[in-house]
Amino acid sequence: MYRASAFLVSASGTDLYDGKSSSAILLQHSIEVSSTGIFLDGKDISEKIRTQAVGEAASIISAHRQVREYMVSLQKAFGKKHNTVAEGRDMGTVVFPDAALKVYIVADIAVRAMRRLKDLGHRDMDRMVHSVFQRDYRDRNRKESPLRLPPGALWLDGTSMTVSQQVEFVLKHFRELSGR
Repeated sequence: MYRASAFLVSASGTDLYDGKSSSAILLQHSIEVSSTGIFLDGKDISEKIRTQAVGEAASIISAHRQVREYMVSLQKAFGKKHNTVAEGRDMGTVVFPDAALKVYIVADIAVRAMRRLKDLGHRDMDRMVHSVFQRDYRDRNRKESPLRLPPGALWLDGTSMTVSQQVEFVLKHFRELSGR
């Protein structure tokens, strides 16, 4: 949802550092999430939001109180209507603090940068490490909903794990929790 918001604000030409203007743009459009994609005003933008530039923009606009309040309201409304597995930097602390299972996933910054390079098809490792570091710093130090370890969360170091192994870790703990 934050990537969709960042995509919209960027495409509108609005200054990403202007929280009031960014939130005003968001209120004029609809963002919807479904099992088939992310939709902006009914148009699937799932592929368009998976760029490094949109990720950077999402980190910038997510620091604005007005943007966060709107996005959290959308996320909570979605969670009330659907069984939800949510991923994000404030899911377990702000959006779904009463979630049955919270997992805090960490990984070595170089490994995260390599994975991101692979996802995006880029080759500049130094630039990607710097980008990941900057985003982490911004997200940990923002005034609104800073990145924090959620109370009661399981710690998962995914540095040496595949995505499948991480998913299995989460499923194992969910099954234990739910008695399945």
